[in-house]
Amino acid sequence: MIGLWITSTAIGTLAAWYLGLDPFAPYLYEGIILGALVFGAGFLILVAGVLGSPILMLLIVGALPLAMAFSEHILQKEIKPSGAFHRYGSDAPVGLQTRIEGSHLYGRITNRHARDWLRLAVVHCTPVYANGTPSQRVQEISVGAGGWLAPGEEVEQPLLSNSGILWEPGMSMRLTTCGISSADFYADPEFKPTFTYAKDRDNRYVFEVTNTRRDANLTRVGFSCWVLNAASGSQQHKQDLRVIPL
Repeated sequence: MIGLWITSTAIGTLAAWYLGLDPFAPYLYEGIILGALVFGAGFLILVAGVLGSPILMLLIVGALPLAMAFSEHILQKEIKPSGAFHRYGSDAPVGLQTRIEGSHLYGRITNRHARDWLRLAVVHCTPVYANGTPSQRVQEISVGAGGWLAPGEEVEQPLLSNSGILWEPGMSMRLTTCGISSADFYADPEFKPTFTYAKDRDNRYVFEVTNTRRDANLTRVGFSCWVLNAASGSQQHKQDLRVIPL
């Protein structure tokens, strides 16, 4: 059973990479869809194994990439922003600042692109031992606000902890070096409708969107808002909203 699950997971992961998804630094929707497909395929492969049907097993394995392609089509059409997608490497226009607080190393990323919106950045950190020897284990951490960061916006989150399972005795948090490995951007929308928002009687935010173009209709509007959960005392995070005009 474990072997079948590992096989289905590997197939789903390879299919995700082939279709342009990043299963280890996904959008929330991609994570949900990928997880459902992988575990669903694992269950069906297990059923096929119990039934002793190699043909059914091959059909399941062949259908998984098709399911991934269909899910990506849904993501591109209904959920993801429609602007041009750009993936940068280590030369990404993203600022990175690190600081140490307690047992954690924090990283703050800043969108330094002049126009485009930053979805997430992958930060690589190389722990260094107290004697100056760098570790062979380079750790990569996805950093994002949970939504799109406009030019100039920034977000901070923990990168490493000296109590983590990958942290080895003798490593120095102060000597650890970090840099940007890659970053995903979406092009700034060519057209931006005007909108206002205010709280209603139920303490909910209501958005009022106005189409200022006469030559086109609005079919879908996406927002990325800073949200603060005051009850739990959590830090601000971005939340993506999608609005379909009535």
